[in-house]
Amino acid sequence: MSSPNDTAERDAKRSRLDSQKKHFHSGLLEDATINKIHTSFQTSQPYLHCKIDQLMDDGLLRAVRKEILANLHFTVKETDIYKVWQTGDLANLDGLPQDELDKLSHLFTLRNALYSQEFRDFLSSVTNCGPLSGSKTDMSINSYNDGCHLLNHDDVIGTRRVSFILYLTDPDERWDPKDGGALELYPVIRKGIPATEPTVVIPPQWNQFVMFTVQPGHSFHSVEEVVAQQKPRLSISGWFHIPQKGEPGYNLAVEEGQAKSSLEQLQEETDSSAKFDHYKAPLDDDATEGLTEEDLVSLAEWMNPHYLSMDTLSQMSQQFLDESAVQCRDFLTPEFYDRVKSATLDADKEDGFGEGNKMVAHGTGTQRGAWDCQGPPHRHRYMVVNSNGKNANDEPSSTLLGDLKQKFAGEPFRHWLAVATQLLPLGHRGDARRFRPGHDYTLATTNTRGQGVLDATLCLASAPSSIADAKDKWESGEFGGYECYMAPHDEEEDAAVYKAADEDGALLTVPAGENELSLVLRDEGVMRFIKYISASAPGSRWDVAFEYDLPEEEEADDEDNANADEDQ
Repeated sequence: MSSPNDTAERDAKRSRLDSQKKHFHSGLLEDATINKIHTSFQTSQPYLHCKIDQLMDDGLLRAVRKEILANLHFTVKETDIYKVWQTGDLANLDGLPQDELDKLSHLFTLRNALYSQEFRDFLSSVTNCGPLSGSKTDMSINSYNDGCHLLNHDDVIGTRRVSFILYLTDPDERWDPKDGGALELYPVIRKGIPATEPTVVIPPQWNQFVMFTVQPGHSFHSVEEVVAQQKPRLSISGWFHIPQKGEPGYNLAVEEGQAKSSLEQLQEETDSSAKFDHYKAPLDDDATEGLTEEDLVSLAEWMNPHYLSMDTLSQMSQQFLDESAVQCRDFLTPEFYDRVKSATLDADKEDGFGEGNKMVAHGTGTQRGAWDCQGPPHRHRYMVVNSNGKNANDEPSSTLLGDLKQKFAGEPFRHWLAVATQLLPLGHRGDARRFRPGHDYTLATTNTRGQGVLDATLCLASAPSSIADAKDKWESGEFGGYECYMAPHDEEEDAAVYKAADEDGALLTVPAGENELSLVLRDEGVMRFIKYISASAPGSRWDVAFEYDLPEEEEADDEDNANADEDQ
């Protein structure tokens, strides 16, 4: 028999539930709906997630959207992994002056409804994830405008337990999937390694709510680039966290056992995971003084003779010594480059790239010659010329770039590098690559080898004459494709975030060039990435990118050390 206190508590709980129900879509918090969504959630693939077509009361959400557009300021945020317009954390609504809060009263109601005990109980019932924190709110408003995107990651940070997105796209115009902006979910090849392409694609729609439990090594997802102009993909996104200290369900062991984010794991990985192919013999110091006749004959077959001149090489080596970097325009001979340009332009045209704001389907290009897609996408995604026996069938782009790859691994080019940089490469590793618009990129990785690495990258980002100002578009950086070198980050700084070029973090930014070689000495701790190629880029970024292993730096002898001490 229930006590008066039990009855009063039940009545109070029922009253709170009834007060919250009015904010949600009719019937959402009923047992029958919960059971239906729970069944769908438990059988979902590629990992546990669900989509609710109508979450909130339509009138409330329309009022929220109007408040956001009229009263909130968005700031563009861009890193190697995303570009998005965003507001501040909505947890800060509590601290607003009353006159400002009055302008956002419906948004305040929405936030409180989402983090109410009743809705958290709903989420726990649907997902079987256990209790969720009511004190830690973590949500913001995002506007994905033309060109905005979010690359592959797993959301594993801190105490996150459930990720969610509530879409606030135009309520009177259904979102066209061709406009991009879809949420993409990736299966895993094995825990921690996502497949290169998603298997579930969820285009945004008004009042649609998508959620998934944060699953270390499994919950990999991305947001497809928005290609529609003047049609922002507006949403509220955030996380529900495990109970915090002092809340019911708090467990210190669970909190301390939270997995590291995929970004943290990436930063802990070392460059030794990909081994260098070492040359048969080391170079003598006199290798930096000039090229042999045999070297000149071999290199003249494909390199611009300007870069075989000792006068030019002397100027290059001096600049490299001063700046640790040098760029070489028109690096290939005109004849060789014309063949490469023709092959790459034909491939882009046949695959549908470079045709303006248009998302081309995943997998495009994988059936072309010897090209394969290289992942995993939480680190990078691009095409490479396969060297493991896949038949190129005389396909021009893979044949020609594969040939350049072999030249970059050859002894004559090694000797040329020694003269141009005054360094003595011991080994090499690299690929001939294609970065497809709307798909490909590399995320920031750090040189953790304990010494410098020589980067040699021949960029071949050309475009048909029908695309006006293609060169200017690449050089602007607005369409991605540039390579960015960054100073070592602070321990408390997100390892995936780069700073704008006018700040201290960017050491060097190299736009995607047409037939341009860049040589860069990348010191220990320096990070680099190639920015995601926008779907509206003039075409693919094609390149041949190699890293060269260098001898360990010799320590100064005792006499030099003593002299240095005397000078201080």
